[in-house]
Amino acid sequence: MPDGVGAPHPAHSNPKPECEMNKENWMGSLPELGRLRIDQLVLPGSHDSGADKQSDSLTLPQEITQDVSCIEQIRGGIRVLDLRVRANREYLPDSPNRYKLFHLNTSGRTLLGDVIYELNKFYGKPENAKEIVILDFHQFDNFSPNEHRWLQGVLDKYIGQRLIPWHLKDLTLDQLWRGHPGKTVVIAYNTESPGAHWDGVYQAWIGRNTPTTSELKAFMDEVAAEGRELDPLHAIQCAKYNKGLFTPDDFSDKIDEWFESRDLGSYIQNFHIINTDWSLRSRIVDNCIHASLLRARNIP
Repeated sequence: MPDGVGAPHPAHSNPKPECEMNKENWMGSLPELGRLRIDQLVLPGSHDSGADKQSDSLTLPQEITQDVSCIEQIRGGIRVLDLRVRANREYLPDSPNRYKLFHLNTSGRTLLGDVIYELNKFYGKPENAKEIVILDFHQFDNFSPNEHRWLQGVLDKYIGQRLIPWHLKDLTLDQLWRGHPGKTVVIAYNTESPGAHWDGVYQAWIGRNTPTTSELKAFMDEVAAEGRELDPLHAIQCAKYNKGLFTPDDFSDKIDEWFESRDLGSYIQNFHIINTDWSLRSRIVDNCIHASLLRARNIP
């Protein structure tokens, strides 16, 4: 694992004893979370999830936003992947190379090989059977209406048995775990999508790439003051680029400070999904776990 991944910042101690667990299966390890619906959880997400240092194809530092692959992010506790998919029409629709993840350029990561197949192996471990993962298909490149139909067919073929359909959105995790075992994956699709798929995650973004940290925090304060939108899946984009170098900024110390979960009055309680760059460098996973537990314990 690259230097800095998961390493605590010296200014902060590990937030809460209940977070001292294997992050690979934190949901299943905490039965109290069963009281919550998916949209009531506080979830750690990664921004541009497929643009990681371990990819062989990305060489420009401007494009790399994560340290490790999507499945390693999931094993580290991330539960929402921000996926941008490019169709490579020289391959057949069910070829692993047809749908690749991209940032500016193709990252070399394939949707089937690096996300779907790996998720199926992840769920092959019984201890991971209760982990809820949201695949946010946020951006598409080189797509036609037919291409969307083909991609959705591929998803239904290779991971359809795990999908939580839209009509189950009002169930608690406990109701899903008990009544629909094996249904663990939400596909949020940011264009018209039939059947079991959910609408895309609404991503609240400041609208420019290089704000200062104080400007980004002020924007997030505005989003928090407005309250949750009607969208069941709602994310804050807590990510920005450095000015000048135009590289994804690591401000994990600020993320730890802003989103520290102490009680139900903590700032983190204003949010549902928190998307960050370098997502395993901060303690966003620990703080989301604790914030979700507080919500669950507050339900009569």
